[in-house]
Amino acid sequence: MAATSDVVARKGIGRVRLRDVAEAAGMTPGNVLYYYDGLDELFFAAYERAVERFCVEREEAVAQLRKPSGKLAAALRLGVPTGPGDTEIRLLYEFEAVAFRSTDCADLMAAYVERQVDMYEAILREGEAAGEFDLPGDARRIARNLVALEDGHGVYVLTGQMTPGELERHLLEHAAAVTHAPLA
Repeated sequence: MAATSDVVARKGIGRVRLRDVAEAAGMTPGNVLYYYDGLDELFFAAYERAVERFCVEREEAVAQLRKPSGKLAAALRLGVPTGPGDTEIRLLYEFEAVAFRSTDCADLMAAYVERQVDMYEAILREGEAAGEFDLPGDARRIARNLVALEDGHGVYVLTGQMTPGELERHLLEHAAAVTHAPLA
C-alpha cells in the first residue's frame, strides 16, 4: 500500500503501471497479482487504507478532547496536508479524477466525505448544545462547507503554493467566524 501511494504521488494515477508499484515494493508484478486482481483493485485498497488512517487519526484525536472548540480546532488541524510530500493525502486527491469514470470510486469518495461531514456536524451540534457555538445556520451545511474548504485549499499545500500553517490559520479563522467562538 505504501509503495502504491508513493508511486501515485510521484507519477499521477493515470501514469502508474503495475510494474512501477511492484518495483517500488521490491516485488515482481506476479507477486502483486497474487494479492490483488490488477491495478484497479490495488488502487482501491490503497485509497481505502489512506481514508481509514486519515479518518481514524482525526476521530481518535477529537475523542480525547472535552471542549467542542478544542475538538473543532484539532479536527481542522489534522485535516491539513503536511506538505507536498504527503503521499497518502495526494493519493486521496488523485482519486477525485477517477470518480468521474468509476461509480465505485465515486461511492468511496462520497462515503469518505460523509464520514468527515458527520464528524464536523457532531462537533458543531455539541458546541451549539453546550452554548459554546452560535451557528448561523444548519450544522450539516456548515460541516459540509468545512470539508469543502479543507479539501479545496489542501491542494495548495500539496502543490507548494501554501504552507500547512497558512492553511491551518485560514481554516481556523473561518471556523471561528462561523461558530462565533475563539478557536485555539
